[in-house]
Amino acid sequence: MKNHRLTLAAGLLLGSIAPAHSSEEIPEPGQAAANLTGLHDFDFFVGEWHVHHRRLKERLADSREWLEFDGTSSMRKLMDGWANVDDNVLDMPGGAYRGVSLRAYDPTTGQWAIWWLDGRDPFGDLDPPVKGRFENGVGTFYADDTFKGKPIRVRFIWSHITPTSALWEQAFSPDGGKIWETNWIMELTRDNQVSSMQELSPVVELRQYTLKPGRREDLIHLFEDNFIKPQEAVGAAVIGQFRDQRAPDRFVWLRGFGDMGARRQALEKFYGSPVWLKFRGAANDTMIDSDNVLLLKPARPGSGFHLDPATRPPLSGAETADGFIGAVIYYFKVSVDGKFTDFFASSVSPVLQRANGRLLAEFVTEPANNDFRLPVRESEHVFIAFAAFPTESACAAGLAAMKDDPVWTALPGVALRSTMAKPAETLTLAPCRRSLLRP
Repeated sequence: MKNHRLTLAAGLLLGSIAPAHSSEEIPEPGQAAANLTGLHDFDFFVGEWHVHHRRLKERLADSREWLEFDGTSSMRKLMDGWANVDDNVLDMPGGAYRGVSLRAYDPTTGQWAIWWLDGRDPFGDLDPPVKGRFENGVGTFYADDTFKGKPIRVRFIWSHITPTSALWEQAFSPDGGKIWETNWIMELTRDNQVSSMQELSPVVELRQYTLKPGRREDLIHLFEDNFIKPQEAVGAAVIGQFRDQRAPDRFVWLRGFGDMGARRQALEKFYGSPVWLKFRGAANDTMIDSDNVLLLKPARPGSGFHLDPATRPPLSGAETADGFIGAVIYYFKVSVDGKFTDFFASSVSPVLQRANGRLLAEFVTEPANNDFRLPVRESEHVFIAFAAFPTESACAAGLAAMKDDPVWTALPGVALRSTMAKPAETLTLAPCRRSLLRP
């Protein structure tokens, strides 16, 4: 394998796919069009993109050092949509370079094949193409290759796809797909949307409130009418607020900050503000306990919530969202290490796909001391995964898969239960009217 496999799939120059056989031996696309379900899978990618890259400095070497840089990608269709090509500029710290990728659709299998040509070595051998398809909005592509003379399995995953953004990840497996290491992450945004998409946030609070019987709707209306805008005005990000579907008297919400210093300043300003002083009595009157709070950080680069603050629904929006947010909280005896977070991110996506789920974000405990007076469960060592589901039954199946599915919990080298401090906890969350985080 060459030194570089890259995002946006993988590809080769159009001129390099001249036919090796006579035209009589190659069927016309229409003759083999048995499966066209995936022909438009990459239509979302047509056009101009800004790309933020995160790449492991060393692959399959237990490295935790990530390089970050930006780039661009320009994609267009070929052959009436049966193929597409993108031109990429990568502004790496050591100098910028270009690469081209090509994808071709096979109507007999319903799969895409993807190749890559590195502009630094345009006459070198091409890597084997990754092949695969999209299911439930997630594209998964595999290839067998070599790395430093040893056989590996390669995987690309496309996810978090919206009209203005997408996420791509590359992972290598040295053992045939049992354990995966994610080594390249790309966050893509439309050129005219770069400033609007944000990873919210480097520091996140997961807050679970136990309320007095029958008072949840009172708190939700008070919160959405009065507490979102004032918090964001002082630098906090109100990521989402939810009804816990399995606990009728529990209100759950997520709040983010730029860093621990920004958290302290924002909390000091908000909890000393006129709006809080005016409504705190009414808010506190709905509660039995508000101390169930976990302080978190993204489990790995790019694993936080990717949201556009401008898309928050108005007060006049629909009362309920289409779909549910599921969360699994794993409690460990010690701090969660990078090996587990990489393994979870690489292995859980196929499990979620079977339940029509989509992985949204992963977090671990923020180790910094809580420097504000509000209580935080500082003694916990957690890993939390959030996912989106179309229905409550799909959410239940997905949470069970993330919690106990033997496909990944029983894999060699993953002694999950022996490292856990207590059983995992699951949350089935229905977004409230103005929640920014939605399925």
